[in-house]
Amino acid sequence: MNKLNKKEVVKALNSLEVIEASGGDCAYVLVENNKENHELLNEVGISSDTINQYGDEETFCILSLGFSEGLIDLYDGSKCICFDEEIKLKVDTGKEVVLYKTDESVNISIHEDSGDVYIKELSKEQIIDIVNFLS
Repeated sequence: MNKLNKKEVVKALNSLEVIEASGGDCAYVLVENNKENHELLNEVGISSDTINQYGDEETFCILSLGFSEGLIDLYDGSKCICFDEEIKLKVDTGKEVVLYKTDESVNISIHEDSGDVYIKELSKEQIIDIVNFLS
């Protein structure tokens, strides 16, 4: 697969209508495996052959596609996210803290081995405090 614009891919994945989803350590998000969804993803550089690796004739999983192909960094329970920048910290067995920046915001997230993810957008003041603390 050629170098893709991850932001455009994430936008396309998030625009697909979800027909079934489940969270936890075996999370999945299924969308219909149809011509329209293929065309939308083909436009951002994902081939139909690649899409078909992550499903069957009826559906495909956008989480499997996104994570396995290195196109998304996080799923927050409602949308796929790609980071502009990130810092990962291992803090406890089974947990990881990630500070990440996107076009819209700077966030802190806690990832648990169970698949649960907790996310909070940071205010400008909180970002300044963190930068000062780490300096």
